[in-house]
Amino acid sequence: MMSTCTALIIPADGREPARVETIDASLENLQSLVAGNIEAVSGYDWHFYLNEEGKILNLAPNRRAAVLVLEETGVLTDVYCGNAVFLGETDNGGEADVPEELIDLAQQLFGLHQPVS
Repeated sequence: MMSTCTALIIPADGREPARVETIDASLENLQSLVAGNIEAVSGYDWHFYLNEEGKILNLAPNRRAAVLVLEETGVLTDVYCGNAVFLGETDNGGEADVPEELIDLAQQLFGLHQPVS
């Protein structure tokens, strides 16, 4: 079954715009978005995926993802490397649309390419 969700995608490359996009939240697609095996980092009612070997592969640090996590949680426990894909969470831990507040915060912090509705 295909699970489509609204995701906030923040490229590691600061020249590429962060964007809100409807994605297929399958493992294969998430892996293609982060270019490798995924690791999840949990927030409150959201989480995001990174390439689990981002540091080993010397992927660029994702400063915008770090700023967003720090602003939202008040804590920064790691350096995030490579592209980040933020999603929401259902009560039973499934994938859901990224929370509106996270999109709003990203818009304030660094601006977003909003989809044309």
